[in-house]
Amino acid sequence: MSSPSKSSTTFQTSFLHPRFWGIWIVYGILRLVGFLPYKAKIRFGETLGLLLFYIAGSRKNRAMKNIEIAFPDKKADDIKLLLKEHFKSLGVGLIEISITAWGQHRKSETQNELKYFSYHGLEHVNNNKEHGILLLVPHFTTMEMSGLMLSFVMDYSPIYRKHDNPLLEYLITKARTRNITSTIQKKVSPLLNTDTKIMLKALRSNQVLWIAPDQKYNGQGSIDVPFFNKPAPTNPGITKLAKLGHAKVIPCFTRRNGVRYEMYFHAPLENFPSGNDYEDILRLHKLYEDEIRQNPSQYLWVHNRWSL
Repeated sequence: MSSPSKSSTTFQTSFLHPRFWGIWIVYGILRLVGFLPYKAKIRFGETLGLLLFYIAGSRKNRAMKNIEIAFPDKKADDIKLLLKEHFKSLGVGLIEISITAWGQHRKSETQNELKYFSYHGLEHVNNNKEHGILLLVPHFTTMEMSGLMLSFVMDYSPIYRKHDNPLLEYLITKARTRNITSTIQKKVSPLLNTDTKIMLKALRSNQVLWIAPDQKYNGQGSIDVPFFNKPAPTNPGITKLAKLGHAKVIPCFTRRNGVRYEMYFHAPLENFPSGNDYEDILRLHKLYEDEIRQNPSQYLWVHNRWSL
């Protein structure tokens, strides 16, 4: 299987250039937060999120517009409350990077974050190991912890887009890549979203690939499919991966409840792909919408989903 390029996993002396100092300062803050007790990290994240709520500009406005599109019947006060809760969740999501990068799972096989995790429907993955699996994980603020949770129960490869900033690419790849170094955690091997042949090879070898296809896509082959009743430019590539890789598509959602996390695996989607990309993506959007309505504050509303 393909792995991240050497330049993504090797420290470069150019990373010490002053243009990267801002990133190093944020990295240093996250590293210091990593020394806090687990529950204190979560509280710190909520406080950080509230601070972001009051100082954020364009991102806050974008999130508000997105929420207004998704929930047109909500009153202004309810939208503002949801927006504030979203930023608290967003702050926790940022701090969760310190957990995935330097958490107790890196140090102990018995005293670690696993005690805060619960899994529901894991049999849907375990009962389909004779197939490749596309694990459908939309963009919620729990993305980092979802990756950590999965690493306790299965080998998998997250499909990701290479970051334009080389230092961020190095730091993110380092944090998310895990080799088998303990008896409780599995192997995590990121795959670039441009490595289509490698993805298909992995799926045909009955491996699990994490895919998050719910963001805006204006590239070649983009189709407009309603999301909360408003057309959203979408990449239908998941249908082709599923077909050519003979893969099962299993939706997976994570909910943060205080300091605990619940991960839900759905049954594999039947008759997917159907041959109609529009209808298939519309079906996925309905799944996202159902989960978002149950857990609205934790969806990534700051993303420009509708080309606003």
